[in-house]
Amino acid sequence: MFIATAIVVFISFLNAVDGIIVRILTNDLHPFLIVFYRSVFGLIIIIPLFVNNKKVFVSSYKYLHFVRAFLKICALTSFFLAIKSIVLADVTAISFITPILIILGSVIFLKEKPNKSHLILACIGFSGVLFILKPGQSSVSMAIYWAVLGAMLGATIQLMLKKMSSKDSSHTLIVWNLLCTVPLAFIPAWFFWVTPSFGMFLLLSLQGLIGVLNMILMTKAMTISDISYLAPYDFLRLPIISVFAFLFFDEIPELSTLIGALFIFLSSFLISNLARKTK
Repeated sequence: MFIATAIVVFISFLNAVDGIIVRILTNDLHPFLIVFYRSVFGLIIIIPLFVNNKKVFVSSYKYLHFVRAFLKICALTSFFLAIKSIVLADVTAISFITPILIILGSVIFLKEKPNKSHLILACIGFSGVLFILKPGQSSVSMAIYWAVLGAMLGATIQLMLKKMSSKDSSHTLIVWNLLCTVPLAFIPAWFFWVTPSFGMFLLLSLQGLIGVLNMILMTKAMTISDISYLAPYDFLRLPIISVFAFLFFDEIPELSTLIGALFIFLSSFLISNLARKTK
């Protein structure tokens, strides 16, 4: 259990670093370009690991992989547009609603039996989102809604993975995701094409490495421990990225963001506990 905990804490750190890199890159590169380049570097890193394993390229969901890749491009672009314009802590806090959306999506689309406690806790989580969005106040940037869209798309992708993992291995899902994302991401990236500088290439390659490490490490962590145990540790991203954002950009999260994040955290944490008790 200690190893699984250490892995997800490290993943939270990597995700925080990734957010800082995106904020730096969006000063000069369009989010479509960032998505394309990080996917290319991710593919370059991942292919040698599986090139001798021909079975990893055999999938039962070839066309669905392209749908998933398209949604991933949209999700990443939405988050990157939000990261470019608003406080990083706000984007991070909004992204925490993804597991709550997964719970609701499982009930609506996967026909899982609804649980009253889950629905009540989901409502608490969404009340936290309202604290962050502050509806009715003109001071709230429209860019924060890009983060909401990214979280919704992220939940959709996870629901698809839940279905696809019944027939495809985790390695197959990783490889096919990158194989499909690169050509699809190139299409919108072409319209905003800029040749990155050497420094940008280094950051983009680091992003590709972070993306691959995230997929591999999370897969490893889930083989050691249940996802319901691991999920709450994702909230470590908020304090980590808040510290980084202060050091690099002098950003300080608003009180409403911290209160909203607390509501969302409590909601997801209690949902995860209910999931463990049920099992």
